[in-house]
Amino acid sequence: MATIRKRGNSYQIRVYCGTDIYGKSIVQSMTWKPDSNMTERQIQKELNKIAVHFEEKAKKGITIKSDSKIKLCDFCDIYLDMQQKKLSPITYYNYTKVIQNYIVPALGHLKLNDITPLHIQKFVNALSEHKSIYNIKMKYLSPATIKVYYIVLQSIFKFACKMGILEFNPTSLNYIDISKTPPTHTDILDENGISVLLNYVEKEPFEYKVLIHIALCTGCRRAELAALQWSDILWDKKQIVISKSVYQINGKKGIKSPKTVSSNRTIAIPDYMLQLLRQYKKYQLEQQLLTQIPNQYNMLFTDKYGDYLPPVAITNWFQHFLKKNNLKHIKFHSLRHTSASLLLCNGTNIKTVSNRLGHTNLSTTNRYLHSLAEADTIAAKTLEHKLNFNKIGQKWDRNA
Repeated sequence: MATIRKRGNSYQIRVYCGTDIYGKSIVQSMTWKPDSNMTERQIQKELNKIAVHFEEKAKKGITIKSDSKIKLCDFCDIYLDMQQKKLSPITYYNYTKVIQNYIVPALGHLKLNDITPLHIQKFVNALSEHKSIYNIKMKYLSPATIKVYYIVLQSIFKFACKMGILEFNPTSLNYIDISKTPPTHTDILDENGISVLLNYVEKEPFEYKVLIHIALCTGCRRAELAALQWSDILWDKKQIVISKSVYQINGKKGIKSPKTVSSNRTIAIPDYMLQLLRQYKKYQLEQQLLTQIPNQYNMLFTDKYGDYLPPVAITNWFQHFLKKNNLKHIKFHSLRHTSASLLLCNGTNIKTVSNRLGHTNLSTTNRYLHSLAEADTIAAKTLEHKLNFNKIGQKWDRNA
């Protein structure tokens, strides 16, 4: 039970919380000073209420005294330390950079419990006047980037509330206005574009030919493609397992779990893809014997040292490939969009497409619904060709 002791014009509330591993007593304490216009009865009533509330929090292991004075910059260190094992390496790295370069310089000097929605709104507004430190051309931050940075800040305050350090979250969207992100344009190749792309890729090294075909057949993300191992190919079942992705941070490469739980998936692949993979495996083994460079992790794709192929290497090669062949500039990720649209246009249901892409929600796959509209237009043209009696010379009674 909390003990209360009067100290001048204020009251000290102390709560015994057991002992630490060394047998030393753990005591949480706080000081409360009543308003000068409060009566003795009002003071006692409010004091008892505060003491009960303080004891409840103290029993949960929250150091109210230090937390009530902690600055956001110091709490960010605690937040990152607690989240390091929960976040993927690349997400943790990105969060750290956003906190160090944007959040702490703007708000780090403020006490955590002094930050109001007005502070958050000013921070969000100020971001629109910032130039990106990650962009060589130093362009202003886009609405999409600002939203990402706001989400990082929101995550920090949600964590503080979850830990019981704060009762009020000033980053709630109930109080903050965020500029809407304009819809992004998605480059999708039509059948002619796919044909042209595949014709040019025939002239490329075997590994890149296979890379492009797998990207179109599976709709995998580039980091998922880079993480494919030969053990992921289920030859008898004609399937490929997607269960990991490659990341690279400051030159260090590694393997991590996919983007989401639903990103763990097994995808059926066509017969021609299996035949191509068999040929490629033979080719890869021949190259290893020729170069004496071992495939360190039994990967489908490696760098020149037999190590993991970093995702950025895929992007760099693809952009060079497009430029060299005077093809339209598109992102490598567009092959994922193209795969999804190709399936939808040819009758595959949206749930199946969503599962193949590893989307958590169908709403994410809905971006490709325009493909269904295109397919519907093609269907109408088919009916025009098949049923337009005037065009094909058949007669019918218009008055029937």
